[in-house]
Amino acid sequence: MELNDLKSDWKNAGDDSKSEADLRLMTKIINHPSIKKIRTKLIIETIVLLFFLFIYYDWFDGDKKPFYANLSLVAGLSLYIFNDIIGYISTTRPIRETNLKLSLQNYLMRIKRLSITSVIITFLYSISIIIFFTSVITFTKEKALILMFSIVISIQFILLSLRMWTKWIKNLKLQVKDFNLDDES
Repeated sequence: MELNDLKSDWKNAGDDSKSEADLRLMTKIINHPSIKKIRTKLIIETIVLLFFLFIYYDWFDGDKKPFYANLSLVAGLSLYIFNDIIGYISTTRPIRETNLKLSLQNYLMRIKRLSITSVIITFLYSISIIIFFTSVITFTKEKALILMFSIVISIQFILLSLRMWTKWIKNLKLQVKDFNLDDES
């Protein structure tokens, strides 16, 4: 490409200016592709879990299970859905201060708390499912092996979730550290 062609392309590229309203809309965090993926996951997960909550009593013989098993399942599902909604709200509102550095530090603290509660609630949700489905089972060797396999899979998912939270927190810590380095320069 010739230098004149490059200059011409550069001049023509600036002709399509955006209005201030368009720029605001483009920079809103709610329009970020990652947030859209999180929102889609939240909507699908919530619909599926609410559907399960409405049908579990009939389809999975909730009426034949003890009260504590039903209560544990409903509480676990409700906590899990509530935690997902709180997590979405927390991620879509990162800036709350006028100072960007202070806002990022506060966001990091909120994400740390959210990660701890999220992992704990995921663990409780897994236990509630296990309690519900094993509450009236007479265990044989095969059923115990299936239960152990289910527990191992649940632990794997919890560890995967913990790893994702740790990675996100590590990246946020690096951003806070970069702000601190900029202040020292």
